[in-house]
Amino acid sequence: MNFYMKLILLIIGQFKWVKMMLLLLIFTLFLSSSVFAYTQQNFIEQLLSTHEFFEKEMINLKIKKLEMEGDQANYGNWSWDISAEIGHIHKEKLKYDYISGTDYARDTHQKVRKISSDLSKKFFSNGSELTLSFDRSLPIKGEQMHDKNGYQKDKNTTEYLTDTSVSWTLPLLKNKAGIVDQKTYDLSVLDYEDEKLILKESQEDFIEDKVFEFIDWVGFKWQIDTVNEAVIKLEDISQKIAKDEMVDTKVLERFIDKKRRLLLDLQSKLKSQTGLLLASDKSIDFYKDLPSLPNIFYIDLVDDIERYCRLNIRDLQRIDLELQKNSRYIKTYQNAELADFDFTISAAKDYNKGNYTSYSKSSETNVETKLVFSYPLSGDISNQVYLDKYRFKRRQIELKYENKLKDIVSAINKLDTDIKQGLIRLKLAQQQIKQNKINNELNLYYAGQGDVRFAIIEQEDYQQIQLEKNEILIDLYKNKLKYNSLLDRLLPNS
Repeated sequence: MNFYMKLILLIIGQFKWVKMMLLLLIFTLFLSSSVFAYTQQNFIEQLLSTHEFFEKEMINLKIKKLEMEGDQANYGNWSWDISAEIGHIHKEKLKYDYISGTDYARDTHQKVRKISSDLSKKFFSNGSELTLSFDRSLPIKGEQMHDKNGYQKDKNTTEYLTDTSVSWTLPLLKNKAGIVDQKTYDLSVLDYEDEKLILKESQEDFIEDKVFEFIDWVGFKWQIDTVNEAVIKLEDISQKIAKDEMVDTKVLERFIDKKRRLLLDLQSKLKSQTGLLLASDKSIDFYKDLPSLPNIFYIDLVDDIERYCRLNIRDLQRIDLELQKNSRYIKTYQNAELADFDFTISAAKDYNKGNYTSYSKSSETNVETKLVFSYPLSGDISNQVYLDKYRFKRRQIELKYENKLKDIVSAINKLDTDIKQGLIRLKLAQQQIKQNKINNELNLYYAGQGDVRFAIIEQEDYQQIQLEKNEILIDLYKNKLKYNSLLDRLLPNS
């Protein structure tokens, strides 16, 4: 940019005014095609898409989502248990002074072979539970049979037992709709929502810090442009009067040297600020993508701050999630105080096939519906303690919400006032610049009716007004950044 400016100055000294304007137009078109205005919004979007900080935060969010989905799957998952049994049983029974003619087994050897399977599932919609079971056994017995006359003979017993059952239980009071069992899942859903808000808060805090650096960069650049413009103007004056006014030229040179030192200081600060921005986003090309802010300031100020805050502020939304979690605890412990009152319908079928001294088999089918009621008359002291605890805690959280709301509204109102005052100051500075007759003393000096010192003071006053305007504008952009951050609308789509 400095090279191009010097080139323009050289051209100005060689060509007439019309040709100069034509070249300036060509130069402007050239710059507009080769330099891209890198806006604050471009900067934010680039940070959100590339910075590794957000990748770590996203992993935390994914973990929370995994835990939430795991809780839901665990609640409604099919539970399948299977067991097998192989064993040997020996029984010996002795009866003394036995006079009955009925046979009894004095010595029994039994082999046991059994397999069992149980399948159950809870339903998320109503808290009911379905259970299916199946048992299959094959016991073999060898017995010594006796009666009052003593030993009779061996009887081998072989049985095939098959039992199948299905039952469905629906809670009608305690744990109705799964309110007790589903507490863990419901809380994990709220934790996941809270984690999403935490992620956005972390992103916005990070973005706010980095955009402050962006605004400072633009501020230094504006100051450099203003001071550089003053130096070029003074050098031009110096060249025009160099042949005739040696004393005035020395005065100008001293003043120009002062401006150059200021320019070097500002360029050093800009270089340091460039390093900060590159640390955040190494993809910025400061030769092509110049960070920029509009010279015309605009901000959307909110009228009903309190209403807006209640609807949109993430800090308040997080406290509201605390209230929801607390209410979920209260709801659980209130329900746990109720009696167990369950409706159950079940069906079972037993099929037996045996081989004693004669072949036999049987089957039995059983269908049952029942209401089961139970209630501890002494109550559940522990449950009552937790219920009272979370009722007290609810008021604590409500007070926390109202205090946070007052703090945020107060901070936003202060920034609102600062911004409005800044806009008034900006308008006054712009009016001063517009009304300032920048070359009045200079023209008098050229006409031999003025002093070069007055011309320098005139240029200095004009530059100070420009710098003041830039400073006011930068302060406005910083206050706008704070304002949007407090309103949680700094991030895209916020």
